[in-house]
Amino acid sequence: MSIYSQLEDGLRNVALVALSEFTNPQVIFSHLNGTEPAESFVIINILSNTQQGHHTTSTLTDTQEILATQASYEVFVQFSFCGSKSGEMSSSFNQRINNNHKVFEELAKNKMGVMRKSPMRRAPQKRDTKWVEYHNLDVTFSYTVVAQELVDVIEVVILENLQTGEVFTVPPNIVIP
Repeated sequence: MSIYSQLEDGLRNVALVALSEFTNPQVIFSHLNGTEPAESFVIINILSNTQQGHHTTSTLTDTQEILATQASYEVFVQFSFCGSKSGEMSSSFNQRINNNHKVFEELAKNKMGVMRKSPMRRAPQKRDTKWVEYHNLDVTFSYTVVAQELVDVIEVVILENLQTGEVFTVPPNIVIP
C-alpha cells in the first residue's frame, strides 16, 4: 500500500472514530467528482504534506534482513462538515479529535498525532434556491512513515595480499570454500 493511501486510510479511520456517536457518518475525500451524499457528511481535503527534519535509519537489520527508515511529516488537512447536522458533527469532532481516548488510540494505530487545530468556522453555501450549512476545521497532524526494504548482507570479507598470497577474512577464522 502506498504512503498516500495509508495517510488517507488513517485520516478516514480517525474521522470515523471521532464521529462514532453519529449513525453511519459518511466521510469522503475532496475532488473525487462523485455525487454528493443526501445526508450530512464530512469532506477530507489534504492541503499539504511536509517532511519535518531528516529521516532516521536503523543501523541493524532485523532477523529477516529488513532495514527500517522512518520519516516524520506535518499534514495539513481541512475537514468540511456539510448538511443539516454539520454544526453537531463539527462540534463533536472538534471536541473529540483532541480530547477522547478512543481517538488517541486510533491516531496512534495510524502513526498520527494532532499538533494544532484551527477555530471552527461556519461557512454556509448557497445552492440553487437554498442555503446549505457548512462548517470547516483545519487540523495539522504529525504523521510517521516507516519504509522497510530488504537489504543484502555481507557475511564475510576476503582480503588477499597479491604479493605474498596471504588471505585474511573479516570476521577472522572463516573457512573459505
